[in-house]
Amino acid sequence: MVTVDAQQLFPGALTEIYDALSARMSGLGDDIVEEFSRTQVSYGAARKFTWLTPITKTKALLTMDMWDEHHGSFVRDVIPFRHDKYTHQVEVRTPADIESVAALGWFEDSAAWGRKQR
Repeated sequence: MVTVDAQQLFPGALTEIYDALSARMSGLGDDIVEEFSRTQVSYGAARKFTWLTPITKTKALLTMDMWDEHHGSFVRDVIPFRHDKYTHQVEVRTPADIESVAALGWFEDSAAWGRKQR
């Protein structure tokens, strides 16, 4: 199995986006686990709840599972998977996009879903 790290997966302009998300995730608690795959980084507790996937050299897709459906001008898509899981997709071009999501408390909401807290 090939191991991938942040520098390989998020080079150049994507580094700042990854760093902003990583800082937000580490601020959610010691139980949050970061895991790299060939195509993305994921964050989980009892179950995975947030993913960051590079799309281009300057854009990434932030995916978050939450209990409830949320809307915002920057939300690309909300997918209702089941009665208690809504997957939100946000295109991220700058660290400020991560901060916009953070300001709404969505990372805490997503982590609560990952911890199965309701």
